[in-house]
Amino acid sequence: MKPLYKYYSNAKFLLTGEYLVLHGALALAIPLKYGQVLEVFESEETDLEWLAYEKGKLWLQFTISNQEIEAQTEEGETEKDFVCFLLKMAKLLNPDFLNQTNLKVRTEFDFDRNWGLGSSSTLINNVAKWANVNPYELHALVSNGSGFDIACANYCKPILFRRDGAHPLIYPVDFPEKFSRQLFFVYLGRKQKSADSVHAFLNGNKCESEKLDQITQLSKDMLSAEDTQEFDRVMKTHELLLAEMLGQKCVKEKLFPDFKGSIKSLGAWGGDFVMVRSDLSLKEIQSYFYRAGFTSVFTWKEMILGTN
Repeated sequence: MKPLYKYYSNAKFLLTGEYLVLHGALALAIPLKYGQVLEVFESEETDLEWLAYEKGKLWLQFTISNQEIEAQTEEGETEKDFVCFLLKMAKLLNPDFLNQTNLKVRTEFDFDRNWGLGSSSTLINNVAKWANVNPYELHALVSNGSGFDIACANYCKPILFRRDGAHPLIYPVDFPEKFSRQLFFVYLGRKQKSADSVHAFLNGNKCESEKLDQITQLSKDMLSAEDTQEFDRVMKTHELLLAEMLGQKCVKEKLFPDFKGSIKSLGAWGGDFVMVRSDLSLKEIQSYFYRAGFTSVFTWKEMILGTN
């Protein structure tokens, strides 16, 4: 059966500006080859059927009535709670949305949902498309994040992003290809819940304008770096600034002190992915991280949208 509607949103990496993007720092973000699709079908059932797949395998299935959508007043504790709340907020923005529930929704992301690549943000963006509402407005109603992930969901190239309510400032940019063969991504297997991490930062850290300006400049510097020494300087300086603010050790110092190259945290510190730049070969990179117990190592071309 052909779907009535079909939508797709890109997953993302935040290369610079983690946490401080929440306070207005300019951040560098990049869409990935991974993403999530949402399809809407006609159904003979009275209630809305919801099926969620992860890499071809069904991992979530439930039905939703209109009454359940209307009764949901917060994000809740379960995936169904969140979906009900998301649909309710979409209806708030567009009262004509979902006037019929005899539908079946099928979602699927082609990445491990524990990777932190945007299983929630891609769903929010797809529902916004379906409901024909501003995705940043919908995102703000259901999330306390900056919205950079919504921008990546809709762009096909790297972006500089600055938070600005329902209409953030987004500048498509070109990433220097000369470094791409020396850049790798390693999954640490310690996923952080974005909402919890954001909440903790917003409630426990004061941001000086000087720090925001420094991160903004580093976001620009990463794009304009002329050589690997400058690129490494940007990565290290960014790590040290965040380490000082968060009261934590840099990931390289904590886990990989003997690694020959630079390592930068991506997203919430303490989990998810890190970005690696090194003159070592792919085989040497894999060997090092495999020995350290981290077997999910990806090249730039394997992850980044628009690369071959």
